[in-house]
Amino acid sequence: MAGAAKPAAGKAPKVAFPKKAQPPTHAEFAARLPAAVGKKFDSLRAFLKKQETSEELYYYGPRTGWAYRYMNGAQSVCSIVILGGRLVGIVALDAAAQARVGWRELSDIAKRALKVAHGTPALLWLDVPLDGTGAGDFKALLKAKLTG
Repeated sequence: MAGAAKPAAGKAPKVAFPKKAQPPTHAEFAARLPAAVGKKFDSLRAFLKKQETSEELYYYGPRTGWAYRYMNGAQSVCSIVILGGRLVGIVALDAAAQARVGWRELSDIAKRALKVAHGTPALLWLDVPLDGTGAGDFKALLKAKLTG
């Protein structure tokens, strides 16, 4: 896919995999991504596997659909989902992990994700687009989370 079609004004973007009874295969998930983003996705998957996380397809409901969820035992590490036609990494950072992040060294993508993050200072949720420099930023956030 060379790029996602933009939704008409006032319409929500189409959910990539909205039906609970129809989980995508890895090939179907990857086919929705531009080649360069697909390579970044594969690189992130390899990084997460080296961290001894488990990977599963998880259904987040009809508004989000299916996503890859990574766990370290019972602890959620992150999710990777297609939202609005873009690959997005979602991670929750507690205060200690936030303190370990070198925010100044990250790109504008991560800084924008921080600016619009939701949650509380005790647990901040960041949605990081994984195209451009976002994949590298997301990896840095994951390292801060997993170091603790």
